[in-house]
Order: sequence, then structure tokens, then C-alpha cells
Amino acid sequence: MSMDRLVQLNNQAGGRDKIARLVQYASRAMWDSLESTNSSPALVDNFKTIEYILSTFRKLLRFGKCVDVFYGTLKTIHYPDLTIRVTLTLSKLSQSLFLFADHFLWLARTGLTAVNAKRWSSIANKYWLFSIIMNLCRDFYEILRVLDLHRSGCKGGITRCPIPASINSKEDLKRLALHSYGIVQAHKDIMVDTVKNACDFFIPLTALGYTSLTPRTIGLLGAISSVAGLWALLEPKAKLTPV
Repeated sequence: MSMDRLVQLNNQAGGRDKIARLVQYASRAMWDSLESTNSSPALVDNFKTIEYILSTFRKLLRFGKCVDVFYGTLKTIHYPDLTIRVTLTLSKLSQSLFLFADHFLWLARTGLTAVNAKRWSSIANKYWLFSIIMNLCRDFYEILRVLDLHRSGCKGGITRCPIPASINSKEDLKRLALHSYGIVQAHKDIMVDTVKNACDFFIPLTALGYTSLTPRTIGLLGAISSVAGLWALLEPKAKLTPV
């Protein structure tokens, strides 16, 4: 990444949030890894402190954003495609409510007001989880659209279709892999968004107690999701639209 791109990224509120998020989740993976190998308690505490500080910083950075996200639904409710309209609108509404609940968590951390942090954390994670589920439904729909377009192109002779009817050899497998890679490259935005949402899915799921992934696994998933988010910010072709 060039210095110009890094400066440009840092000038965006979304860019600063994604960078902080990457370091936050990487720190979580680090302290859990160090803790499991009986490393220095002071070093473990340092990484825990970094995670906590960055988490609080990101909550402050997002303060008031719930209004912007809610206002964004006024655009999505008029999108012509019904599936995208429904999934995107519900996702934004849920994200707005998640951010609203997250504001109370920030207030609790700063000590400005006394709130039930555990209750608001549960509320925030429920709305975040629903928002991610809606995003994944949209991703699945986009994937199906791409496959339908590709299938129609093959039938009409518009595109070459080197897909073997059955996998009988290493060559068939190689052809399938190359063809799949070509489709992914042509639709980078869908791939990046799907990876990001698939990784994010397990974070609120674990926080709500539905799964029991380790902090290290959650940290790795969060870091991968953050990299995907940064990629979408740096490369316009990797950003799924509309958002």
C-alpha cells in the first residue's frame, strides 16, 4: 500500500474505523494466543488494554452515526429490485438500532451515565446479528444472479464455458478451479462482501452465547473481516453497490 493511499484512507472516518478495528481484533487474537502459551501476564494485559482502548475509540467514532444509517434507508426503500430493497433496508434499520444501542455502551464505559451494560450489549449484538444475516441473504442473492447470468451467457453462446460436465481427472478439477477464479475476479465486490459478512456473522453469534468460539478465533475472523472492509474502501471495484 502506498503512503498516498494510506493517508487517503486515514482521512476517511470509515478508513480510521477499519484500521482501528483491524488492530483491535488482531490484539484480541494476540492476547488469547499469548495467554494459552503462558506468556508474560504483563504482555497479555498490554494487548487487552489495546483492544479495550480501540474498541472504546471506535464507539466514540461512530457516535451519532445511527442517524446517518437510518436516513440511508430513505434511499434503499426505493430501489427497483425487490430482494435488494428488502434486505438492504432491513439491514440498515438493524444497523441503525445496533449503533443506537452501542452509544449506551460507550456512555457506560466513560462513566457519563449509569446503564445496564450487559443488557445493552445483548441488544446491540442481536441487532448486529440480524443486520449481518440480511447482508448475507443479499450476498447469496447476488451470487445466484451472477450464476444465472453466466448460465444464460453459456446457453446463448455469449461466453465461453470451459466447465467439465463431471470431475474425472486433475485436469477437470484444474479447469473448474480456473473458471471459478475467473468468475470471482470478475465479481470481486460480491466475493469481498461475502467474506466480510461471513466472518462477522460469528462475532455477535458468539457474544450472544449461541457458539463458543475462542477469543483467538474471533480475533482472526474480525481481522479478516476488517481487511475485507479496507479492501472495499481502497478499491472501488471491490465495493458492492448499492450500500
